[in-house]
Amino acid sequence: MRKFFKSLHHAANGLCYLLKERNFRIQLVFGAAVLSIGVLIELERQDFLWLLFCTFMVVILEAVNTVIEKIADILHPYYDERVKVLKDVAASIVLMGSAMSVLIGLSILIKEIFDLHFAVGILFGIIIVVFFFSFGLFRVGGGKE
Repeated sequence: MRKFFKSLHHAANGLCYLLKERNFRIQLVFGAAVLSIGVLIELERQDFLWLLFCTFMVVILEAVNTVIEKIADILHPYYDERVKVLKDVAASIVLMGSAMSVLIGLSILIKEIFDLHFAVGILFGIIIVVFFFSFGLFRVGGGKE
C-alpha cells in the first residue's frame, strides 16, 4: 500500500508541474468553461460525456506534448533542427486534438442552445479552426523558440 501512495504522490507532483505550464492552464480553463456551459444548459448525459472526453483528451495531449518537449530539451539542450521538428509535430498533435474537440463541442452546444442542426456547429467550428490555423501559419516574427 505504501508504494501505491508513493505513486500517487509522484503523480500529484507531476500534475503540480503541469499546472505551472501556460498552455496546460489555458486548456484547463477552456475545458472548464465548456463543461460549465454543459452543466448550465443541462445537456443530456451522452452529450456531456462527449464534452468531458474531449476536454480530458486535449489536456492529456497537452501533457504528452510537455513530456516530449522536456525529453527533447534534456537530450539536446542546444538548438537542433531535428528537435524543432519533433517539438513542432508534438504541438501539432495537440492542435489536431483541440480542433476535433472544437468541432464536437460546437456541434453539441449549438444544437442544444440554438436548436440548429449539428452540422451548423461543425461548419462554425471549421471556420474557427481554419481562422486560428491561418493565424498561426502566417504569424511573422515574435515568440520564443
